[in-house]
Amino acid sequence: METIFEVNYQNPIGDIDDDIDDELTPFQYALEELRRYAEPEFYIKLKGDYRVHFYIYADITACYEDIVKSVKRVKNNWAGKDDIWFCEQGSDFYFYYEIKDKGVELEYKKGPDVGIYNGKIPDMKLFISKLEYIQVWETLFKELSTLIEEKLNKKINLPF
Repeated sequence: METIFEVNYQNPIGDIDDDIDDELTPFQYALEELRRYAEPEFYIKLKGDYRVHFYIYADITACYEDIVKSVKRVKNNWAGKDDIWFCEQGSDFYFYYEIKDKGVELEYKKGPDVGIYNGKIPDMKLFISKLEYIQVWETLFKELSTLIEEKLNKKINLPF
């Protein structure tokens, strides 16, 4: 699986809601702050030329805990099945994952309200190594951490 990270910079807009810092982890709060300066987008290339599109603020902030949990489970050799439901702003798709001895079986499945971009991707399963699964998400979080440091002058530790 290949990852693609794109950033569209903008002049600072709006103010951040100071009350949300009680509800979010430091990483999530920094993403909310970053939202004023940049509009990053992330893609994960699956089989062939199919790329799943993620809106950083809607998808990654909303699914932060589930993504982190999945990576920690893979790192700790947990065995079992779970899913991450990307449900914000017309995303409506799932990553079902099963952690096995030799790797991770990952299934992309559209929900009934999937957006136009991801709606073009057929439901599919693929088997990847545990290292590859971890690297995909670590790449995203490292890119975001670098962007946070550049734009906000904050050093935020990776969540895993």
